[in-house]
Amino acid sequence: MAKLNSSDKQILEDIALWKSNGPGFFSQATEFISKPISWAGDKLIPEEVKSQMGRLTETIVDKLHDLSKWTVKEEEVLKATREFEIDSDTIIALKKASIQDLDHVSEKFIKTNCQLGAAEGFGTGLIGWPGLIADLPALFTLCMREIYQISLCYGYAIDEHGPESAQAEFEIGYMLRIFRVATASTKVEKTKALLDLKDFEVEFNPEVSQDLGNDYARKQIGKSAAINLSRMIVNEIIRQTLARKAVTFIPGIGAVLTAGFNYAYISDVGQAAFMLYRERFLLDKKGRKQVINIEID
Repeated sequence: MAKLNSSDKQILEDIALWKSNGPGFFSQATEFISKPISWAGDKLIPEEVKSQMGRLTETIVDKLHDLSKWTVKEEEVLKATREFEIDSDTIIALKKASIQDLDHVSEKFIKTNCQLGAAEGFGTGLIGWPGLIADLPALFTLCMREIYQISLCYGYAIDEHGPESAQAEFEIGYMLRIFRVATASTKVEKTKALLDLKDFEVEFNPEVSQDLGNDYARKQIGKSAAINLSRMIVNEIIRQTLARKAVTFIPGIGAVLTAGFNYAYISDVGQAAFMLYRERFLLDKKGRKQVINIEID
């Protein structure tokens, strides 16, 4: 436990303000263009694409729970931290670093992933709707990769206690909920997603699981339960994303719009992860005694 300085407190205030605001500009813009989302989904998305929703969800859930698909290496993150003169030999040691220094590393990963997403979107955008079926799993995996890179920047690793541990399942569930926060299209949806994230974090108490044993934690967050929750969250995000992507399928410029969509989408995801992991980092540093209340208007 450590005392927060004035800069740390200002960061928490900035995060609280971000939480109280509505979704980012991109989410609001795509919501406006395709408003209402339900109409866009019904009218613009071909029936053959809708019919593949179930299989698409399963494909994405499988990819998100297969850590090998994320292509994230802890050494890659540690190397990036050294470029900003952060001297840590392990991911967990980053929790002792300055948050301002870690922010620089996190922002670098956000920029890189935005560029990768834009390039991937341009290629699939040339094909039209069939390309979308290939684009979504790649886009979602890239988003989760980005979230995980940011989590590592602040000292949080999935497999710190083993890839099959309850802690690993918690970290994946935590990241999926960040993803849902990032893709919310309205202030109410964002607030509900933030509340769900907070509840999820409170329900999983690492100290309790350590005292009572791993079996207790496994019952709370088991592999099958985590996958079922992932399926529900991913299905919700897919529906919202499909409706927004429908506006990018304009003949002649679809590839450019898809590239721009992916860039902004990944940027929003990165911003949410950036804010929420910084908050988690600082609250852990302080001792988890500060609670930022969230109100639904």
